[in-house]
Amino acid sequence: MTTTAASARRILLRSSWATVNIGDVAHSPGAAAVLHEADPEARITLWAMRLNDRERAMFAERQPWLEIVEGRFDEHDVASTPELARAWEEADLLVHGSGSGLVAGRDMYRWQRTGRPYGVFGITYDPFGLLTPSTLAQARAQIEALPGDYMYERDRDLFAGAAFLYCRDSLSRDYLAGQSTGAPCLEWGPDATFAYDLADDHAAAALITELGLRPGFLVAVPRSRYAPYHRIYNRAPEQLDHYKDAVNAAHDEQDMAVLASAITSWVRRTGQDVLIGPEMSYAVQLAAEHFPRILPRDVAPRVRVLAEYWDLPTATAVYRQAAAVLSMDCHSPILATAVGTPSLYLRQPTETIKGAMFADLGAPERVVEIEAHDAAERLADALAELVADGGGPARELTARMREQAQSRLEQMAERAVSAADRLDAAERSARPALGLV
Repeated sequence: MTTTAASARRILLRSSWATVNIGDVAHSPGAAAVLHEADPEARITLWAMRLNDRERAMFAERQPWLEIVEGRFDEHDVASTPELARAWEEADLLVHGSGSGLVAGRDMYRWQRTGRPYGVFGITYDPFGLLTPSTLAQARAQIEALPGDYMYERDRDLFAGAAFLYCRDSLSRDYLAGQSTGAPCLEWGPDATFAYDLADDHAAAALITELGLRPGFLVAVPRSRYAPYHRIYNRAPEQLDHYKDAVNAAHDEQDMAVLASAITSWVRRTGQDVLIGPEMSYAVQLAAEHFPRILPRDVAPRVRVLAEYWDLPTATAVYRQAAAVLSMDCHSPILATAVGTPSLYLRQPTETIKGAMFADLGAPERVVEIEAHDAAERLADALAELVADGGGPARELTARMREQAQSRLEQMAERAVSAADRLDAAERSARPALGLV
């Protein structure tokens, strides 16, 4: 039976947190894709926090069925755009997209007051945050030591009413389970980036040719311990920004040295090229400041440094062509996994607990803590393992990780769209007349 426009589910996806991070860009098309697959007749609207022209063009070309609205609500619950007001009134279900915590918490609290269903689609909920440096093992010990009433009561109340609450890492899930949130569905559910597949093969081929990269190259992704958002968004720095800059100043050189050691090992063992590319826009400058300056003379000629911030479809297609990806940012290994390329995550202690997701997918060895006493040796061995026996075993493991993540995302999407079934066709038809309660 064909679904009528009036009876079709209407899903509002709150996502697209940033455009200066290709990982944040990838959340939305990944989530939209699995929701669309779960119900091709549903009307899915992306309520984007930040979009630029190239992201809008990506959606228009690759997911033309996706509606997009922008805007925000003021303290009087008035929407800043008519498109947002209409989408809010019509939606049956609000889905908070993947991210580091409740990025759109205020919007979720506001929606909760409407009495309509809502859910959370693959987030990290880190009880300590970026200012408490730790390894993943230390983070687990810290979480296990917390009392059961540690979390914010406002979030506890929100989660208790959620139709589904998916955590993209088991550490977040275990923490929330220990906090007795009352969520009827509190489960592990991968980051929606695992479902991203909108690669631009033509742009990637042109870039690979321009840079003279030979088949079998490695992509290396640098990052600082803290992203300098005040510079990224051209705003006046606050005290916390100065603190983060100071931490970066103390660690950038030594962290880049660890990455350089891995690159050196790769070039000398394999004889293959390396492309240093950014996951975040500021990393273009970070890479230029350190590479190839800190590389040995015999290694530097094999290394290319991308001189500009690339778009997500191009980066993903390049990852697909690579032999392996080594990243200090967490989403490039996810993007690589999504296209079948083996990857490693070189984790800094100032990152959230989201890095546990690789162990959740059966590959704890794909994460190397940068402050481990043997980090350089572990990276060299891990890179060698990725290309051992022609790369076959590593690619088989990567394929299993991708299949597990994507299968789980499909299950998550099916539960999400079914949550909208609390409304019958008559209620959906009347939706534009409803407002906040």
